[in-house]
Amino acid sequence: MSEQNFSQEEILKGRQKIYEFVAKTKNITSRYIVIIALASLWIDAFDFSGFSLVLPSYVNTFHPSAFWLGFSVAAINLGAAFGAFIGGYLTDKLGRRIMFIVNMILFVLMAILAGISTNLYEFVIFRIGLGFALGADVSTAFTYIFEFLEEKQRLFWSNLWQAQWYIMYLVTILGVIVPFYIFTGSLTNPLLWRYIMFGGAILAFIILLLRSKIPESVLWSAYKGNLKDAKKIILKTYGVNLSEVPDVNYDLGKTMRFLHNLKAVYTLKKWREWLYSYLGSFEQCIVSWGFGQYLPYIILVLALKGPLAAIYAELIFYSAGLVAGFLVAYLTRSIGTKTQYVIGAIIEGIAIILFGVVYQFKWPFYLLIGFASMFFFFHVIGPASQATTSAGAFFGAKERGTAEGWTYTYCKAAGVISSFAFPLLLVSVGMLGLTYVLGFFAIGVGILGIFIGYDARKYKNPDITEITTETTMK
Repeated sequence: MSEQNFSQEEILKGRQKIYEFVAKTKNITSRYIVIIALASLWIDAFDFSGFSLVLPSYVNTFHPSAFWLGFSVAAINLGAAFGAFIGGYLTDKLGRRIMFIVNMILFVLMAILAGISTNLYEFVIFRIGLGFALGADVSTAFTYIFEFLEEKQRLFWSNLWQAQWYIMYLVTILGVIVPFYIFTGSLTNPLLWRYIMFGGAILAFIILLLRSKIPESVLWSAYKGNLKDAKKIILKTYGVNLSEVPDVNYDLGKTMRFLHNLKAVYTLKKWREWLYSYLGSFEQCIVSWGFGQYLPYIILVLALKGPLAAIYAELIFYSAGLVAGFLVAYLTRSIGTKTQYVIGAIIEGIAIILFGVVYQFKWPFYLLIGFASMFFFFHVIGPASQATTSAGAFFGAKERGTAEGWTYTYCKAAGVISSFAFPLLLVSVGMLGLTYVLGFFAIGVGILGIFIGYDARKYKNPDITEITTETTMK
């Protein structure tokens, strides 16, 4: 049936009907969709935990200066910042599903090339490309799950992403690092870091195969005017035929424009929303990459505890993060997102400061482990979870990809700053000065969140409000 058979009013009402249906209808495939959509976080966690533990192996291969060591670590964040910035917009323009596929293909290629690098310059270039794919994919993932879940599912399932992250942390340590150490007796073997790169490529290829079966976002299809396609997805996913919705794919023209999308995100009407989300995202990455990324190095080199101590300590840290990763979703239902954001940021900041105090006064080693675990637990509870989840809740389908892209851009920009600068600052101001600065910064973000934050549970669904006020069509 052609588009001329339907009036503009009928098509607008059809789009609104689809939006309302998705917002109010429980998705029976939610678990599978969330796991596959957020699978790029498996790769991010695999790389983060794996590469942090095999830095001695990388150093033993290329013998980088402090500058190039920092740049090698920061390369993935630099690429991810650009990937999130551009990928978020492309997600709005080209679609969620196609970006899922393209991102994983690029990641597989870049990870393989990074693994066979013959010098650190090649490695840095390929790591930037790898990071680009990762950044673009994470922004796509959070956009997708918000558009495939009903209102009550959205916050719960999206806040479980940290659990997936820390599961992969533990899998990496127990399944890769520990066996390699047992077999070789060393974490400095020049081959170890290459295995981490190849392992990431294999994982990405598996994700690519699984994602080839998932459908496009219903809300994105409807917003683009493809009501017929949206109805097919709903029928296949929910088993419901929305017969009252026009069976038509209507050409809406240029609905996704870069500057238009930026203006929609950075509107003064929503200054609190984007400042709250983006500041939280920046905070979570600057402390995780400036403090969490180098914890094994602190234990191994500065605390002089040896490789096994670093491995065991990492297992304890990440176990604390895993517990919090599951707990955060249930706390969202009871105390909300803002409360967790504030409490998490403040207490993680206190934990970093206490870690520095213990190190300064050479108190027992178990206290270092205790406060580091405290950091990871409240880090997950706080902005690390809530910033990304809030961004998805604050913006609708027409600019959600761009909003999530900017959220991850700020995160990875912070990662570049902290991972690149840490080796240099470690020499100039020392570990103590750096931890105190990071700790007080986290506390400051938590306090500011009290005044500018929103509880996403109580925020009016932007998908519904935006579609009902849409009055123009081509």
